[in-house]
Amino acid sequence: MHGMKRILFIAALFVSLPASAQETVSFFGFDFPLRIGALTRGDVTNFEKDNPGLGYGIRYTAPGQRVDIFVYSLGKRQIDDDVFSLDQNEELTRAIADVYRAKDRGLYRNVVEGAEFESPAVKNPFFRCGAFVIDRGEGRVEDSALCLGARNDKFFKVRISSSPPTPGIAERSDQLLRQIGRAVKF
Repeated sequence: MHGMKRILFIAALFVSLPASAQETVSFFGFDFPLRIGALTRGDVTNFEKDNPGLGYGIRYTAPGQRVDIFVYSLGKRQIDDDVFSLDQNEELTRAIADVYRAKDRGLYRNVVEGAEFESPAVKNPFFRCGAFVIDRGEGRVEDSALCLGARNDKFFKVRISSSPPTPGIAERSDQLLRQIGRAVKF
């Protein structure tokens, strides 16, 4: 009898955990597992519920690192997969402008834009990225890469932040984007 109580207790624990802590969650044909390499999935935000077209936000964290992934359509029926297409170029430009708007609103003390890069750095990259060093104030400075791609007629934006800043944000982001791409079936 004690064995049965133990099984029921363990089962109750799993039932009481949020679904996002138990399993892979899927949005728009992308699967977001609980772990990607050293990163653990945290908050999942449903922007779509109140603002159709704004999609979902999925946060992953590891010590000294935060990755925010946003999957959305902005209400567009078709989004070109080519990172140099008009759709993606306009959206990346808007996303970079949002970083500066956050500085203007006082969210960041300073923003220094770095080089643009593609990932993977081949003839047909999946993501186009901009690098930044962001000073959040009170000594909190981080490297950040803002990357945009598209699949399944959805934008797929990834914000990678590391603190403290270290050289090689493009190389580190490329490795992480490859892990994310495999994990979510990008």
